[in-house]
Amino acid sequence: MDGYRIVLTADRTLMSEYHGGIFLGFSACVPKGLISDRLYFSLFCPSVPMNEDGSVEAAPCGTRKIEAALLDYGFRREEIIVAHPDHLGKVVGKETRVVGITENDPLGIGPATSTFTEIFGGEAYMAVKFRELLNHPSIRRFRPRIIVGGPGAWQLEDPEVRRRLGVDCVVVGEGERVVGPLFERAVRGEPIPEIVHGEVVPEEEIPLIRGPTIDGVIEIARGCGRGCDFCMPTLRIYRCLPIERILKEVEVNLRSGRQPLLHAEDVLRYKAKGLEINREAVIELFRRVKNHPGVRGVGISHFALASVASAPDLVEEISNILGATYDHPVSGQVGIETGSPRLVREHMAGKCKPFTPEEWPNIVVEAFETLSENHWIPVATLILGLPGEEDEDLD
Repeated sequence: MDGYRIVLTADRTLMSEYHGGIFLGFSACVPKGLISDRLYFSLFCPSVPMNEDGSVEAAPCGTRKIEAALLDYGFRREEIIVAHPDHLGKVVGKETRVVGITENDPLGIGPATSTFTEIFGGEAYMAVKFRELLNHPSIRRFRPRIIVGGPGAWQLEDPEVRRRLGVDCVVVGEGERVVGPLFERAVRGEPIPEIVHGEVVPEEEIPLIRGPTIDGVIEIARGCGRGCDFCMPTLRIYRCLPIERILKEVEVNLRSGRQPLLHAEDVLRYKAKGLEINREAVIELFRRVKNHPGVRGVGISHFALASVASAPDLVEEISNILGATYDHPVSGQVGIETGSPRLVREHMAGKCKPFTPEEWPNIVVEAFETLSENHWIPVATLILGLPGEEDEDLD
């Protein structure tokens, strides 16, 4: 065939289900060359299954949201494909007008990536594979418009960087409201802006995914509101999706054999009133998802230690609903970031609420005790080198 008019994809490091362990995705931050490519991709980042037509069986949640937004806008199903980056030769042709790329860290300068590269040297796989994608022979031959979005799109706001890479447009922020008109202009061959800033999408307008996501990731909330200096989600208005819409996306993933993994900046704040935990809403969410026909297990992506400390009984109830045990624990990412009350007060005063910065060290300890007692395994992050950090902050 002569190609799809719109091709959506992501670099090879994002097109993996990481053996079912979503946090192995951090391996994308590892510098290329530490181990052989063959070992790296088989051990950490095996390819997501691909169909005969070059489409992927599962894709990043953000890519699926953009696919859904374009279909809702009016593009036909046969015009759009979510494709494997290694097989663009099957889908990019003379009829292809746009290649849309989802990226987390296109230049390899994000916090986790910088940690690895400063220790080991070299360039992260994600940056290498992004550049390889842009230089794919089919893209160089047919020269479709290149539109990049995703959490790392901000790295490409520099016009010189875009020119060097061959990127036509960058969508910074939430894309669902802006991609329809943008892609329409690109498909028609009309001029498009080099930078488009997305708009806040009301929860009722966040589109329903049409295809399965990597590891069954399902967005249940967007934004945060705690106000930490260094974090992107806190810049977004906090919204929660209705349970009925969440269950529809559970169904989409179940049809492909994927169990749901609930994603939010803090799953314990689902339907929260500000920073006040809404226990009834969270319990209803987990109970209805777990009891949905075909669901055998429910994963989570992130939760906050302050939420754990303020609602230990909720953690216990979720463990009971999910049947968490020593051999089958619940796991998710949490942010400790620092043990210094002074740095908490200066850079992340909302992180500890409803507690005070001075209580933060004890809150971390209490939260970890609660998690351990209820068979939750936190994957915790720390930040070194915060502005104003002094030696005593590390004691």
